[in-house]
Amino acid sequence: MPLAGSRRRWALALLVLAAGCRSPTADAAIAEQLAQVSDALIAMQDQIAMNSTTVDSLVQVVARQDTLVKRLAAASGVPVP
Repeated sequence: MPLAGSRRRWALALLVLAAGCRSPTADAAIAEQLAQVSDALIAMQDQIAMNSTTVDSLVQVVARQDTLVKRLAAASGVPVP
């Protein structure tokens, strides 16, 4: 049994050593991809904010037009549902 434990320790040591040998090129590529994802998320947040402002503006325009239509209908005697 002690031999099996020793093999496990060696296997674990080799695994840790292999995991520590990462390529700097791969790390740089991952960092670049994370930066691109971050930029894309910021662009999406900006677009969402702009869309929200546009929707709010359109709601105000529709409310004004609705009021105008109701006034015209009331002035001409047409029932409005």
